Amino acid sequence: MLIPLFPRVTGLKLENAWGRGSGGMVLCTARLSRPLRPEEWERVDRLPGTSAEGDEVVHECRPEEVEGWHTQLIEALGGSWDSSERRAAAAGQRPSGKRRGGRRPGPAA
Repeated sequence: MLIPLFPRVTGLKLENAWGRGSGGMVLCTARLSRPLRPEEWERVDRLPGTSAEGDEVVHECRPEEVEGWHTQLIEALGGSWDSSERRAAAAGQRPSGKRRGGRRPGPAA
């Protein structure tokens, strides 16, 4: 059984927003694989001009900004850290490159 750790974008719909007086803008609606949890909702809510409800995320932008927003949305859904948080986590949990004993155990005979 697969358990998704974070929601995935399962569909992206682009609508022409010109009818609402927004010259040259598109309305992007991303359908997610499941509804957002509170901490995921907070991360998505930090994206400018983005709102979320249930399993949909809506954003209005210029057509050339759609790919960049999609990338930001995927990073926010996955809980991507910024570089300073990543460095702090790495400093606290530095894996050792050396093995004790010097040799790997051979196969059991």
